[in-house]
Amino acid sequence: METESLAYRTAQERVRNYNRESEGLTQAHQEAMDCRECEALLQLGIDAFHWIIRADRVIRNAVYDGVVACKAEVEEGIRSLCRSWLSPCQFAEKWIAKLQELGYQIANLDEFRECCEEMQAIVEAQNQGEGEPLPSAIMELRDRAIDEHLNGETSEFV
Repeated sequence: METESLAYRTAQERVRNYNRESEGLTQAHQEAMDCRECEALLQLGIDAFHWIIRADRVIRNAVYDGVVACKAEVEEGIRSLCRSWLSPCQFAEKWIAKLQELGYQIANLDEFRECCEEMQAIVEAQNQGEGEPLPSAIMELRDRAIDEHLNGETSEFV
């Protein structure tokens, strides 16, 4: 049988088309998986942010209750965690921009950016000297917390 038959040429064209389409789908699949990986990284950041806040609260409550003494190295440890948390943010923002250019919506982006904004404000406040006014971002967070408390939107610690 001759390999240049209509059936063979059609089969060749179909295989080329099949391969071409699968390559495009592989790229689309890879991009979609890349978006999921980005969301996973952002969630790790969000979770780490909340653990830093939780650790700080637990330590401060223990100091307040007199269970432990306030130690400079513990305070510096929390400060160091806060500064370190900010390190991957620039990389994450570049990745986010790339995915958004491709048309992807990143599920946890708003929450991640809120964490970035809060952490930046926390680090700025930590860097303030005695007697210097709070950074505006911290003042906004403070004022929002006060308003929420006055409106009964927060729960009391017991």
